[in-house]
Amino acid sequence: MSKVKDNIITSGLSGKLGKQIVFRQWGGETFLSTAPGKSESLLKKEMYEKNRALFTKATAYAKMAMSDQDLKQAYKNKCNLRQNAYVRAVQDFLIAPSIGEIDLSNYTGKKDSFILIYATDDFRVNRVHVTVKDEQNQEVETGFAVQEEHTDWWKFVVNEAHVIPTGGKVVVSAYDLPGNETVKEVEM
Repeated sequence: MSKVKDNIITSGLSGKLGKQIVFRQWGGETFLSTAPGKSESLLKKEMYEKNRALFTKATAYAKMAMSDQDLKQAYKNKCNLRQNAYVRAVQDFLIAPSIGEIDLSNYTGKKDSFILIYATDDFRVNRVHVTVKDEQNQEVETGFAVQEEHTDWWKFVVNEAHVIPTGGKVVVSAYDLPGNETVKEVEM
């Protein structure tokens, strides 16, 4: 892409000239590039319909988020350069949270022992659910973790003492505000 400097004829132009040249304005400057060609992969109807349905849901979520003034302000506070709260809400809808670490070092099965979970999102993790299962995949204990203050760590505290199931597993689900879910399992 070429940058046009001090040219009285092309300064301020924007749009396509024929089917070969495109003038663009970015940050108050004029740029010149070749016109983009059509990509066959973008013309696939199935992919188009899938993405269209996803973006329809994302925009519906963003509209709902913009009607809540507190949530709108929270999205506005997390905006990047050249981004607004609406676009940030759409982006949040499209990106699921991630679970980095599940720390079982303080989990003994005794009452008040705990499991730590490191869960992040591009905006905010809304809740984290933990299920402890035995070797037959039966629930031993389940519940929601509580976020540690000003961190991305979540703490699940054992409510009732139980024997740690040999061959069991811990299943963690992290949810963000739009409802995206990420699941991670660790074996004990």
